[in-house]
Parts: sequence; structure tokens; C-alpha cells
Amino acid sequence: MAATALAAEAHAFRDEEDLQETYHANGWTDGLPIVAPTPERVEAFLAAGGLAPDVLLGEVPTREVRVTAEHAAINAVMAGCRPEYFPVVVAAVRAHLHEKANCHSTTGTLSGAVQTVVVNGPIRTQIGIECGAGCMGPGFRANASIGRALRLVVRNVCRAIPGVLDRASFSSPHRFSFCFGENEEASNWTPMHVERGFRADESAVTVHSVMTVDSAVDFTSRAPEELCESMLATLRRNGIAGDEFLGEDTTAMLVVGPEHQRFFDRAGWSKADIRDYLFPKFTEDPGPNGRIVGIGKKEGILIVAAGGDGMAQTWVLLPHLAIAITEPVITPA
Repeated sequence: MAATALAAEAHAFRDEEDLQETYHANGWTDGLPIVAPTPERVEAFLAAGGLAPDVLLGEVPTREVRVTAEHAAINAVMAGCRPEYFPVVVAAVRAHLHEKANCHSTTGTLSGAVQTVVVNGPIRTQIGIECGAGCMGPGFRANASIGRALRLVVRNVCRAIPGVLDRASFSSPHRFSFCFGENEEASNWTPMHVERGFRADESAVTVHSVMTVDSAVDFTSRAPEELCESMLATLRRNGIAGDEFLGEDTTAMLVVGPEHQRFFDRAGWSKADIRDYLFPKFTEDPGPNGRIVGIGKKEGILIVAAGGDGMAQTWVLLPHLAIAITEPVITPA
């Protein structure tokens, strides 16, 4: 039988300042102030997710860590989420704790890999996840707090503390929060979650751990083939290493802005057409300054439409020893 009582140890504080300073002193936050995770708030989040506190969301066996719904709710409150965001946070935590998402490596690596959260489906508009201009930056509560909630779970539950189990040499500002939605309404393309087996009227979250964030900036190309060559040059400049653990399932993500997307639209190119152009080139000689792009299947090229007008750019999110995992957003009936 599922437990209904919260298991976390209770703490008392003199006032708000004492609470904030204690959280900082104990290393329970990411360096920013938090929202106090009172029992009432945590219970409200669990109710919004339809989950008992002890529901297991996933594990990190190498660290002997088990992540429950209560853990996720506490950190979602702390991150500044609203209760209605919680099903998205739960899906993100489940995706990140999938075996092939490789939590241990992607949160402990010297490279400071970041966890990118991409949201698809109706939940985006229901809770206000930004998909257009500025969607990867500050200014949007849902984006900022959902991405931060996952990172607080990584820190506080999965024990990825900088200098301890988080061994990043420089780390990254994207580790505070990196969440956005696909701009499905501004696109003729099939949404990413539908390509990954979900219905269009379902909501889903994809978590992609990224070692390098680069961009293919191209203001002059108009033909789809030319734009694909710009993306290919960026992929080859960085390269993607294969790994026995992942086999042929390695993934990379291309986030295509509207200035590039409209030329694909005019030419009638789908996401599948982009894959058909790019994938055979991964086995060609990359040239003297190029590196191998170790994507084993064309489905490993994930394509997302997002961003605002003006900048002729496609963001290229290169993986760190993990594959992108998509989990459904489940809300109570």
C-alpha cells in the first residue's frame, strides 16, 4: 500500500532569512534563493501529480540513490514551480533517470554536461511554456522553474554536488535551468513527441543531456541542402563519439529557428527529409579538420522547431554519453 505521510525530516526556522541562509549554508540550493518546501506545498504538488509520496520515479544504482515523488515535489517547490507544473517535472525526472539517460555520468562528468528539457503537446500552452522568442533564456516562469527543478533533484537527491560527485571543470550556466517547448503551432512539421511514438494530443517531455551547445549560423543559404550543409559542418566541427553502452542509439538535437525553417517549408522539406540528407553523410570522410558524427540511426537526429524571428540559426545540441529519453506527462484523471 502506498504511503500517504511525508517522509522528509522536518526543520524549523526563526524567519525567512534564517531559512534562506540555512539552505545556503547546508548546500541545499543551487546558489539562488528557494521557495520554502512546507508540508502543505509539497502535498499540493503531489496531489497535482496524483502521486503518493513514496512512488518511485527512478534510481541511480551507482550512487545507491532512489528518487521518489516526494523528493521531486520538494525540489519543484524549491525551484519556484506552480503545482500544475509538477506532472512535467515528474516526466523530466523519470526521463533523466532512465538507464540510457546515464545520470551518473552526465551529472558527474568533467565536461559539465547539461540536462535539456523539451516539452511537447497541449501542456505547453496550458501552463505557459515558452516556445518562441527567447525560449531558452530568462523571463518565463514555467521554463525557468521546471528546468531548475530537475537540476535541484540532480543536486539534492542524486548528490551531484560540485567538487564532490559533480566533477565539472567549468560547469555551465545551462545547469541552472534549460527548458523550452517545441513551437508546434508555428510549424508544419510533425512534433518531436509524435515522431517518438506519442499522439499529437498527448503531452511528453524529452530530456537530452548535452556536452556541447553550438549553433549553425547561416544568413545566406536559401536551399534546404545548403542549410543542411551548415548543420553538418557544425556537427563535424564538434564530432560525436560512439560508445558501446549506447550502441547505435546515440542522439543529437537540432533546434531549428524560424528563419531556417521557412526555407525548408517553402521547399516542402519535412524533418524526415532533413534526416535523409544528413544521415548518409555521417559515414563520409569528414575532411582534414572534421570529426566523425557517430549517430547510428537516422532516427537519432532529433529535430525541434523553436525560437523567434530574426536570427538565421539552428542550435546544435551534442550529447554526452546518453540518449535522449521521452516520457509522457501524466495528469490525474
